[in-house]
Amino acid sequence: MVLQQGTPIPIWGKATPGDSVTVSMGKKTTQTIADKNGNWHVRFKRRKASFHPIELKVSTKTKSILIQNILMGEVWICAGQSNMEWPLSASAAGASAIKNAHNPNLRLLNYKKGLSTYNVPYLGVDLIKLNPENFYDGRWKVSTPESAAPFSGVGYFFGKDLQKEMNVPVGLINVSVGGSPAEAWIQTEALSNHSQFNTMVQGDWFENSALEPWCIQRGTENLGQAIKEEQSIPKNENGVNHPFKPGFLWEAGIKPFVQFPVAGVLWYQGESNAESDWRVDQHTPLLTLLIEDWRKEFKNPKMPFLFVQLPGMNRPHWPEFRASQQEVYDTVPHTGMAITMDVGHPTDVHPNQKQPVGNRLARIALKQIYRKNIISQGPTLRSKRLKDGKLELRFSHVGKGLKTNNGLPPVGFELLDGQGKWIQAKAMIMRKNKLILSHPQVAKPRSVRYGWKPYPDPVLNLFNSANLPMAPFVDHE
Repeated sequence: MVLQQGTPIPIWGKATPGDSVTVSMGKKTTQTIADKNGNWHVRFKRRKASFHPIELKVSTKTKSILIQNILMGEVWICAGQSNMEWPLSASAAGASAIKNAHNPNLRLLNYKKGLSTYNVPYLGVDLIKLNPENFYDGRWKVSTPESAAPFSGVGYFFGKDLQKEMNVPVGLINVSVGGSPAEAWIQTEALSNHSQFNTMVQGDWFENSALEPWCIQRGTENLGQAIKEEQSIPKNENGVNHPFKPGFLWEAGIKPFVQFPVAGVLWYQGESNAESDWRVDQHTPLLTLLIEDWRKEFKNPKMPFLFVQLPGMNRPHWPEFRASQQEVYDTVPHTGMAITMDVGHPTDVHPNQKQPVGNRLARIALKQIYRKNIISQGPTLRSKRLKDGKLELRFSHVGKGLKTNNGLPPVGFELLDGQGKWIQAKAMIMRKNKLILSHPQVAKPRSVRYGWKPYPDPVLNLFNSANLPMAPFVDHE
């Protein structure tokens, strides 16, 4: 495994109440006594990143546990839904990456879900896995072709870049679950204490109109037969358990790691929260609550939280959902957002271009957290002015200058005409950071938007010199 460098190292476990527990890490040893419930906890001083493996040994009079080949470095959690879960083996560039995946300094914990979240029935022994403590299973592995292939493609490419650029060991923990809504990743207490979201955890979630109908439908598809047959299904006051139930994935996949120091979180989720207008409207405060609650539980108020803006796809509400993600990035400190409009697919919710996504997340981490002198975001609108009947835009974060990735004029810009209609504009790059927009039917253009379609066609092509794309935006006069 990899343990987080530069922070005190907690070690904890269970023993017979009153037992003396001896814990050794490397050359350091400490002792403690298990409390009346059998819980024990010790803490070692912080260590620097190291490629030299150490051992952890925990012993009582009757039992001993030895964990070998531990490195100190940077540890990141990968969470979200299917696009984070999407394996390296099914990703474009995956075959080559798998072939070259031998890296003793990259460690992967593929904490895999125990049940499919597709339309399949949960029956018999499946139901045991709906106890949060039974839902996931996995163990740390050194990166090899065999361990990397089923791991998150986005996570792997992020970790590979980070390990190479930082030259320290990197550990990745993947807990993502396909189809999961954001509220499944927030603890029920945080939801119940929030004035806007407390209705999400009131009563039986199968009958709760405050939740996404599609998620309830999938829960019914998975559990309907078991309920009909009166099989024993783990449940609590909010009804039977399910991966999409509010709070379940927090309890099963995040809570077990809150004592485990990490460098930050990678988050690729949103498709299941972009199904309708009202879901989009609640997304900014919902994701903000998730971030704040995770930071509180990890006892790290500045824990980096880097997420992926949804790519291009022909689904309604996605432009507005991307705007809600932009708002989180603009308002919540210590966050980063990777733009992926250029690597989407018009009809496939699982675009297979995962390498650019992981690369862009890594650039954000390298710039924001590790203070590398690189460009980590695409062009952003800095100012605009009307000049000679045309709209002149200036941009920040252009590096050596604006460019298109295909050598053609920029596409995706629209101007608002006098009747309140958006019209496709002609765009020309002028000098390093300036763009000129015009249309013969708009004499005095003042409002502009860019990429404001579910799937812009042709695909957006404005980039900076670091090959990072610009995010969609609307700028009204």
